[in-house]
Amino acid sequence: MKEFLLLTPGPTSVPARVLEKTALPMIHHRTKEFQGILERVNANLQKIFLTRHPVMTFAASGTGAMEASITNLFSKGDTALSFSAGKWGERYRDIARAYGLDVKSFEKTYGEAFTPREIEAGLKQHPGARAVIVTLCETSTAVLHPVEAIAKVTQKHGALLLVDAISGLGCDPLKMDEWGVDVVVAGSQKGLMLPPGLAFVALNERASAKITASNLPKYYFNFTETLKMMKKNDTPFTPAVSLIRGLDEALVMLLEEGIEKVWRRHAETAAWVKSKVASLGLKLFSKAPTNALTAIEMPNPIDSGAVIKVMRDEHRVVMADGQGELKGRIVRFAHMGAACTPADARRGFEAFTDAMAKAGFKIEAAV
Repeated sequence: MKEFLLLTPGPTSVPARVLEKTALPMIHHRTKEFQGILERVNANLQKIFLTRHPVMTFAASGTGAMEASITNLFSKGDTALSFSAGKWGERYRDIARAYGLDVKSFEKTYGEAFTPREIEAGLKQHPGARAVIVTLCETSTAVLHPVEAIAKVTQKHGALLLVDAISGLGCDPLKMDEWGVDVVVAGSQKGLMLPPGLAFVALNERASAKITASNLPKYYFNFTETLKMMKKNDTPFTPAVSLIRGLDEALVMLLEEGIEKVWRRHAETAAWVKSKVASLGLKLFSKAPTNALTAIEMPNPIDSGAVIKVMRDEHRVVMADGQGELKGRIVRFAHMGAACTPADARRGFEAFTDAMAKAGFKIEAAV
């Protein structure tokens, strides 16, 4: 029997090389052995984020990184502009609101992306805004935001740019320093090819300068203490030792391939999936598609949940339904991380085609 193939937008498949490292016998974290691993991991994370600045690692999901970026860089009452085009942009917005920031929310119809002109209009409307919050890849809708162009706007207006790259890192191009992105948050279970459980935050000088002025409560997610301990290749609290050993191997794998080639692989796989979807006469939900996943609209009266069930039960291929108002309306076919290969894409498409046929959709013989 074939193994289950995870083509979901997280968690994603974990390569055998990484799994082997996570299964090694436990070591103590206050040792030279672990500090050597941490030193290598910290250096290699910078190469993936494309930054010369330190990348902090926390034992948390990506949401922890979102929260940390709010509590360490802002104070209650600070104005932040949230540009959300799906569930994850809304989550970042809601975290900022939970900590008392004055959040001005700009929302797009699901499936659409914000333009730099719209970001600039928001900043002109609120000239005192301290920050702009946006997602790179919005996995609930498969939308990609033009972060490079948005960064030019935020730099011009003096606002920090916070980017949720939890699902986009390693799938879509992101050049933190070159583009002038101030804060990048990420998670382990997407393009980084790890199990869930690690969160990452990278800050440039502009963002780091805001740490001392922040008066929001913080204890575990404390950037000052974390950055201080990183200089000694250590952590303030007990790290997720096994996951970090897996991260060490995953980063080596990505760097062996080369980050530009990793992006190209995702772009080529995404293009193939999208072309096959079009050959069925189906529509893409996203108006600005990411390379991390493809959101496929279901024609009436087909319910995406039924299609997903056939793929899972009969083909052992797992894709994701829509979220919230999109439940039953789209199938999210992910091609990220270790599952971003031609073989996995073909197996996924074959399962999808069969499930659509069994749901009553007419499949042309040539497909």
